[in-house]
Amino acid sequence: LCSSLCPCPAALGLTEKLMKLNPSGNAKLVSMGKSLQEEMEALLGPNGVLLYPSHPTTAPRHHSPICMPFNFAYTAIFNVLGLPVTQCPLGLSSEGLPLGIQLVAASYNDHLTLAVARYLEKVFGGWVLPGKV
Repeated sequence: LCSSLCPCPAALGLTEKLMKLNPSGNAKLVSMGKSLQEEMEALLGPNGVLLYPSHPTTAPRHHSPICMPFNFAYTAIFNVLGLPVTQCPLGLSSEGLPLGIQLVAASYNDHLTLAVARYLEKVFGGWVLPGKV
């Protein structure tokens, strides 16, 4: 539960325990999530694909502190909503770090995110080895 790099996993565990103590608050959050899912489904429609950053910054370097407590929200929100997401590599930054984008569609439209990812990988060169191994 404890991490030498970030206290976030411990905070998440504590939050999950506290949520069990407040069932009405938990029910309200679930209801809000369902409303947001319905709104996203309506926004995306049957053919929509949302391009959304995977992270607010490029990938952190190895062995650097990674405690950026809210950056997970870029990917977590679509996971919570149950929407299909495809991570699409777009090459490397000027610093040689991997860049990518998330492609999000309405429920059961995974084929759309995969088709757009295939196209973007062709246009941007797809996955690139970030350095010498």
